[in-house]
Amino acid sequence: MTPEQLAAQLRCPSGDDGAQVADNMNQHNQPIIAASYQALAPSAGDHIVEVGPGTAGHLPDLLAMADDLHYTGLDLSADMVSAAGALHGHRQQVRFLQGDLHNPPLPEGSADHLVAINVVYFWNPLRPALNAIRKLLRPGGKLCLGLRDRNSMATMPVFQHGFVTYEGPDLQQALATAGFVDVQQQVVPEQSINVMGQVMHKTGLVITARNPEVVP
Repeated sequence: MTPEQLAAQLRCPSGDDGAQVADNMNQHNQPIIAASYQALAPSAGDHIVEVGPGTAGHLPDLLAMADDLHYTGLDLSADMVSAAGALHGHRQQVRFLQGDLHNPPLPEGSADHLVAINVVYFWNPLRPALNAIRKLLRPGGKLCLGLRDRNSMATMPVFQHGFVTYEGPDLQQALATAGFVDVQQQVVPEQSINVMGQVMHKTGLVITARNPEVVP
């Protein structure tokens, strides 16, 4: 695949190439996925929405964190929804939906947590996506964004095609401006093989924030 083709598959995987890209992402993104799930710190009975989960290869790790979790994976790719359903459809209280974050097939205020890993790069402009997330989260609900920082992505040609990158503080400020509170950042150092088969020394970021509680 050319860098442009790979960028398109990372945004919305489809077909045989998309299946391969999804497998690569499950393998190579494990550190940032694990750190993002840990940052959610879900409690028993919570409802979690993951935006852009692909095939959700690490979903069992998330479901093991608390009892009676409800999980919805929302993905643009119909192929990924189908593949994820085939892998995890046997699990109770797990479902995968095809749809866009900006007009999701989900009720407002229905999520205790929303997590999106290596997806924020495609939210351009960013503010409408953050506004949509606030609508999905209940008052006090937690948002968790997992991503690589700008320097980690600067050397790869694929990331020059439709990706918006962040340093960390700029994304934290955007969240605060959008009305989120308790914005925090965790740094996750990584060294791995990327989707192009190259060794990368990367800096992962896990940024958490909360939807404000309703003022009495």
